[in-house]
Amino acid sequence: MILFSWWTKFKELLHAHEKVLWWIHSTWAFTFGILVIIFFHGDFGQVKKLTMYLMALLLLLIVFDRIGAWEQRSGRQQRGVKLILNYFMKNMYQGLYFFMIPFYWEASVLSSPSVIFTVVVGLMAILSTQDLIFDNWLMEKKLLRAGYYSLCLFASFNLLLPLFLPLPGQYTLPLAAFLAVLGFVVLHYPRWLFKKGHLRWVLLGGALVAGGCYGIRGFIPPTPLKVSQTTLTARAPSRGDLPRGDGVYRIHRLDMENREIYCVHVLESPVNPRDRFLHEWRMDGKIVTKKPLRKLKISGDRYLIWSSIRHTETGAVNLAGDWNVRLLTGGGQILKKRSFLVVE
Repeated sequence: MILFSWWTKFKELLHAHEKVLWWIHSTWAFTFGILVIIFFHGDFGQVKKLTMYLMALLLLLIVFDRIGAWEQRSGRQQRGVKLILNYFMKNMYQGLYFFMIPFYWEASVLSSPSVIFTVVVGLMAILSTQDLIFDNWLMEKKLLRAGYYSLCLFASFNLLLPLFLPLPGQYTLPLAAFLAVLGFVVLHYPRWLFKKGHLRWVLLGGALVAGGCYGIRGFIPPTPLKVSQTTLTARAPSRGDLPRGDGVYRIHRLDMENREIYCVHVLESPVNPRDRFLHEWRMDGKIVTKKPLRKLKISGDRYLIWSSIRHTETGAVNLAGDWNVRLLTGGGQILKKRSFLVVE
């Protein structure tokens, strides 16, 4: 038959150029991921709308991972089935990782360790687009596959839990780590988990991992928070007089001595942020004072937060030097850094 002959030739053509076709698909997947980043960049209102989508992807990822594990245990794994499973799992991971990148990026500070986690999430997203590496290396190594999935679980929970639990980020972060451990064990070792005495070890292990993540919380961005604007000014902020521009970057010493200086942020969050925010006012790398921030809701998901400093609070004889203000959450995660110079 002519149709059968054409189909045979088409398959031969595909096999002859298989690697080239996979690299073309990888390029498209990476381009699609970049488009996702551009589309969701700065739009924190999308977190609420797409939470269910993100959770559905996680559930589908669990289903496909279970099917793949069953195929391996049964010994009846076929190349076609494996190819389809890997293809679907790659697309799941791409949706999850590329969706999370903008939110972790917005909560990162380039000069702080928190950017490391964002870079890792970005690398995992890129890896999910590289078909030949993903299929032939990552999915074939059990420990690598488990680590890749565990990081995806933790990053997802860390982003989503603040939407459902009215708790500060310093509590949702270790809880996300605990749930990631529990979710990993339930997925990969369900029979072992419910044997006598095993559950307590899983709970203990999850608690240890949660404690470890809390200890290194400075390396993890405080999602889902974003500072869209920071202003340094001598004018007290109010709802009717929102900050305009970035304010000043150079202050004369006499102005610093005679006026109250405000550091004002416009904070965006899809939920009412429960964190207790703190400012560290630093001069030449040393902490001058720590100030709790006031918070005022502007509209929708936007809030005005600020603190101020007076000369009498610094304890410094000479105020000239390099200054910076660090915005921290109650858990000590840095969200913004604003530098300025006091000159003679």
